[in-house]
This record gives sequence, C-alpha cells and structure tokens, in this order.
Amino acid sequence: MPKPLIGAHVPRHGRDFESVTLSLAKRLRRLRAARGWTQRAAALRMGIGPPLVRRLESGQANPSLAVLLSVADAFGIALNDLLGR
Repeated sequence: MPKPLIGAHVPRHGRDFESVTLSLAKRLRRLRAARGWTQRAAALRMGIGPPLVRRLESGQANPSLAVLLSVADAFGIALNDLLGR
C-alpha cells in the first residue's frame, strides 16, 4: 500500500484563507439581510452569541465546523452553499 504524501493537498493559510473568510462574511450579511434578521435574532437562531455574529460578518472570526453547521442550519442551507462551494 503506498504511503500518502504528507501535505500534498493541504490548503495553505494566507491569502486564500482570507479570501474564503471574507466571502463567507459577505454571504452571511446578505443571507441575514434577505431574511430581515438583526444580528441578535440571527445569533439566537444559530445558537451563538451576537459578538460572534459580528465577528463572522466582519471576517474577523475563524469559525469551527460546529459553528458553520449551526449557521447553515439556521439559514436552512447546505454547508457547501454557505461556503460558496
């Protein structure tokens, strides 16, 4: 059995990571605004605190998978759609 290549397809942090974070931030603001939710209302639906919603929407947060799943569930969309994939 061949050994896997270490780091062969591991995404690099940096510009690509920042781009994904900012795209997510913009998508979250649009989704929330389209539903007429305040950040506080969105936070309640997502099960997270309002400060985290603010940080997500400004691109300052690095959300865990659990947070991303909660956000996607709150909007009733697939995680891939939330991430723009």
